[in-house]
Parts: sequence; structure tokens; C-alpha cells
Amino acid sequence: MSVSRRNFIKTGGAAVAGAMILPPLLKSCQNLQISPDVTSYLNHFEVTMEMLQQVISEAMTKGGTYADLFFEHKISNTISLEDGKVNRAYSNVDYGMGVRVLNGEQTGFAYTETITLQDMLKVAKTAANIAGDPVTFKQDKLLEKVPADYYRVSTKWENVSVKDKIPYVQKINDRLFEMDEKVTKVGASLNDETAYVMFYNSEGLFTYDYRPLASYSAYCVMEKDGQREISGSTRSGTYI
Repeated sequence: MSVSRRNFIKTGGAAVAGAMILPPLLKSCQNLQISPDVTSYLNHFEVTMEMLQQVISEAMTKGGTYADLFFEHKISNTISLEDGKVNRAYSNVDYGMGVRVLNGEQTGFAYTETITLQDMLKVAKTAANIAGDPVTFKQDKLLEKVPADYYRVSTKWENVSVKDKIPYVQKINDRLFEMDEKVTKVGASLNDETAYVMFYNSEGLFTYDYRPLASYSAYCVMEKDGQREISGSTRSGTYI
């Protein structure tokens, strides 16, 4: 299946793949036409444009000059092999959103790991406190840009089982032993990560990205005539 463009806040939103200008006014959502990909990301995070605009409006109520929302859902998996057997396999999930408000050179920021309208409004209010002049926020731009398709993925990493990953690390193990008779110990791991990010700001910019990443890591111990050395290497890419 090909996937179209579909540690949090660190990337801000500068590396996202596509852009869409949407109006923050709540009433503007009534007749708003959005693309299937935008709908897909909104559904992924279980939010609506109306909710995002409410949160942006709350973030701007104290007079901030700019505000943005950043959502991320990241799934990480690792399997490790030592002594010819997979001895570790674990996963981690990061999920949440943050609100940033700028007022001149000052920055207010807050985040939540639960994406409900109530919780998002709370963090927006917290971030808004960086400013102190109540205003009514309005903006009415509408400009959509079709996102670029940077990642062609036949199978998402989150759909690959641990059983299907074992041959990859086993192959590394076997190959290292084959390459030199001095190899006495091998360790190998396969790490995969999938992140869905979504970004929306007070200028009406709506962006999103699908970010797959995988990496192989391996080390080996070599011994001869009482001398022992260890070396390792890692290679990463969008797929292996």
C-alpha cells in the first residue's frame, strides 16, 4: 500500500511536507472545502477544524502576536539480538499536542497528552498568558497547497510484526560471523519509528507530515592471540 503525504515540538513544523491556509474564524468552517489528506489527519487526531480554530482563538485572547498548534503521534519499536537469539523487543508511543504563543520576543508554551477540546483550551489559555492585552482574533485567508509526496512506503512499519523483523537482525548476525573467523560475539538491533504530525497556526497555515524512519545497529567482538576489540555501526533511512 502506498502512503501519500499524510520528541514533539522539537521540529516545530518547519520540516512538514505540505501547506494549507485555512481561516481561523469559526463561522468560516461551515462551507470550508478541505482535501481528503487534511481530513485524514484531523480524523487521526480525532479533532475538527472548528476545534482547532477555537484553540487558536483562545491562545490569542490575551493579545499574542502569533500562535501555533503542533500535534504528534509517534510509534517506536525495537528488537535486539545477542548470542544468536532475539532477547529484547519493546515499543513506545508518544501522543499529544502543544500550543505556542508569541508576544514580541516572549514565548508562552504549554502541552497536553490528552487531545480533547477541554484540555486543549486549558493549555491554550496557559500559553496565552505570555501576553496581557485582551483582543478578539480574526483572520479569513483560504489557500490550499497540494502536499509533496516524499515517502513511498509499501508497508508501514507499524503493520510489520516482530516475527517478520527477526530475519533482518538474524541476517546481520550470520553475515558478521561469516566475514571473519575472529568474530566471537555479535549484537544487532532493528529500530523503526513512525510519526504523524499536524500543525496549525494563527496565520491560517495548516500543514501535516508522515515520517517513517528505520535504523540497523550492529556491533561485533573480535579476538586473536589474547587481543580483544569491539566495533559497531548504525545505518538509518526511511525504510530498510
